[in-house]
Amino acid sequence: METLQYDNTHITVKALTIFKNVISHLEKREASPIALALAERLLPLFNNVSSEVRERSMLLFKDLMESVVWWRKGAMKTTVRRALIPLFFRMSDETESVAKVSAVVLLACAKFLKWKQLEQLTQTQRAETCITGEYLLKQKSSRVDGYLQQSLPYLEDAQANLRQKAIKFIGLAVYHAGIQSEEKLNELIQALQPLEEDAHERICHLAAGTIEILRHHRQQPASQRTWLAALCCWP
Repeated sequence: METLQYDNTHITVKALTIFKNVISHLEKREASPIALALAERLLPLFNNVSSEVRERSMLLFKDLMESVVWWRKGAMKTTVRRALIPLFFRMSDETESVAKVSAVVLLACAKFLKWKQLEQLTQTQRAETCITGEYLLKQKSSRVDGYLQQSLPYLEDAQANLRQKAIKFIGLAVYHAGIQSEEKLNELIQALQPLEEDAHERICHLAAGTIEILRHHRQQPASQRTWLAALCCWP
């Protein structure tokens, strides 16, 4: 497990291969403690610079979910919920195999959590739309801030489509959570500002529009929320 922190793709891939082989040869009673300890460590790898590491870590995460005995699934649910946002974003990964694996693992997470609507959205290939983002944000208000914080790093992702998706998701989060804290809104505005000079014109416009709405969110909540919802669902 310690090798997973090394910034070496070759070593990480070897470690993931070993874990996959070990888990496949253990019964659930033996695999459960390993699965619970390892699952959390895999989450950062979903955003690894190597597409191979991203793909392999997601597939291993799916194996770990399936390796947990039923009476320990409750302990696994917190980690599975934390995997939802990275998987949701990686469904837009420019590497096709990673995008496909993300969808497969997101579906497995939905089944593990018994979230029927998320399962249906994923199966009908609608998880790329703002509908899935809205579903995640509506599940429980106390989780919105966590989802919002998880989305912020994607504003700096090397892939343009993930940066764009992050802007839209942040707008949705503010809209559905009804965030009124000036401190929080300022934090989001500061995170979005660098994207006003993004190399992609569409991202520049989307970031600028979202920032403008956030600046007026407290003063005109009703009208601005309507605009915000429309903005975040742009194709």
